Amino acid sequence: MSDDIIIKAEDLYFSYDDGNTSSLNGLSIEIRRGQKIAFMGANGSGKSTFFLCCNGINRPSKGTLYFEGKPYDYSKKGLLELRSKVGIIFQDPDNQLFSASVYQEISFGILNLGVSEEEAKNEVEQVIDYLEITPFRDKPAHALSGGQKKQVSIADILVMHPDIIILDEPAAALDPKHTTMVNKIVDRMTESGITVMMSTHDVNYALDWADEVVLLHEGKVLMQGAPLDVFSNKSALAMTNLEQPAVLELFEELCKKGVLKPSLPLPKNLHTLESYIENINIKPYYGGSRLMNPNTKKAILVVSFGTSHEDTRKVTIDAIEHDISEAYPDCAIYRAWTSKMILAKLKKRDNVHINNVKEAMEQMVKDGITDVIVQPTHVINGIENDLMQEDALSYQEYFKSIRFGAPLLTSESDSDRVISTIADEFSYLEGGEALVLMGHGTTHFSNAIYAALDYAFKDKGHPNIFLATVEAYPSMTSLLPMLKTYGPKKITLAPFMIVAGDHAKNDMDGDDPSSWKSQLEAQGYETVSVLKGLGEYEGIRHLFVEHVKDAIEK
Repeated sequence: MSDDIIIKAEDLYFSYDDGNTSSLNGLSIEIRRGQKIAFMGANGSGKSTFFLCCNGINRPSKGTLYFEGKPYDYSKKGLLELRSKVGIIFQDPDNQLFSASVYQEISFGILNLGVSEEEAKNEVEQVIDYLEITPFRDKPAHALSGGQKKQVSIADILVMHPDIIILDEPAAALDPKHTTMVNKIVDRMTESGITVMMSTHDVNYALDWADEVVLLHEGKVLMQGAPLDVFSNKSALAMTNLEQPAVLELFEELCKKGVLKPSLPLPKNLHTLESYIENINIKPYYGGSRLMNPNTKKAILVVSFGTSHEDTRKVTIDAIEHDISEAYPDCAIYRAWTSKMILAKLKKRDNVHINNVKEAMEQMVKDGITDVIVQPTHVINGIENDLMQEDALSYQEYFKSIRFGAPLLTSESDSDRVISTIADEFSYLEGGEALVLMGHGTTHFSNAIYAALDYAFKDKGHPNIFLATVEAYPSMTSLLPMLKTYGPKKITLAPFMIVAGDHAKNDMDGDDPSSWKSQLEAQGYETVSVLKGLGEYEGIRHLFVEHVKDAIEK
């Protein structure tokens, strides 16, 4: 047996009912030292049973387990030694904790190993400090929260300096805050060289965290390998009731649409996928065969969807155009809106004409503009942005160059800035309060950014911020179960749109039973609305200014 194999199982069988049914059904596997292994599979596939065998709690009815090349010794002495090297943290910490106080609980295991009280005390103090348990070290274990109990159950094992730690659904029944905390503790353990075996149903976490993924099915290993290899096998995932990680699904769809190249390495996390998207080159377009003006005259065309609400236009679209003008005083600023319905409404209601993109391009030709930066105020690179570019490029021959700035959410750094801006704006929310952002949504493939950003909010430490859309996924239907799991005592609604127009005032905050506010109140949530478009946030406007700068420097 290779020296790097720390646990080996050969043809294991185990039954809880005297052989009538087998929880393990010929399971064979090798666990390499220092690895992070995610065990996955449907409920009843044998994950917990195998873990209990590894720790010696269950003894296989057939087959052999080896630890560091030697068969398991099931004598009292052998099991004591084994459990000092192979620790298990149960899914429910109440099955593990029994001492009168946290300090006594953590001391129990190491004192049973025969070390002196002084040495045990030093070890316990170190692990209490390491896992930040000091604030509740003297409390009775039964009085702790679920997250605190999980910390103590991990400390029980860590204090004995095991070679292997087994975690059975470590995030089970934990809120997002304590899930993040436990995940950080697990990361520390793996960084110190401990072999970690974990059962989890979270494919997104397993893809990013694990060195290997093991799929169990009907008590045996169905597949074992690198996470990208396992999660790319859709038939194996289907047999174990698992779905592909979201980042792989997004990558596949973006490849199908021709946005990304299938030859790129599969992304393990959202960070990698965002870097792929960020590196897509948006080139300047050169023309000018009909250009009459020999002098250089630069202009910035700010393209917005538009709004019929003057109050929100002043503090959003007007404000964005003002900030761009202030940053680039040598450029003429032009406006174009893309919504035909809004343009027609303004003309009929107020006798006000606002140029569409083609009309704005024609006006710039008449004014002798030679170089154009087109900066959209769109949130994503969707249908509106595609049509806008087509209209602008139809005038390519009249200009020396046409360059396009990026929509709001284009790169990884864009997402980070938007998350930071939103989190700062609503930093006043108290514990137990949630923020629900309402985006527009689209049938365009770029709609995937909404689901990705909802995930990124939580990945960046904001589990109380949720993003859904009016017309696509994530929707109110998918949002409600997530809110129920989080359990907020109060919800703040805000539009994730540049302007707080019809959607914000009617679909979000309206009195109709179908409005988001009405639906949330019908679920029993205290709900308040903040009618503030993204264009009102200084950080968002600065981001558009930077996109203009990026377009100029391309």
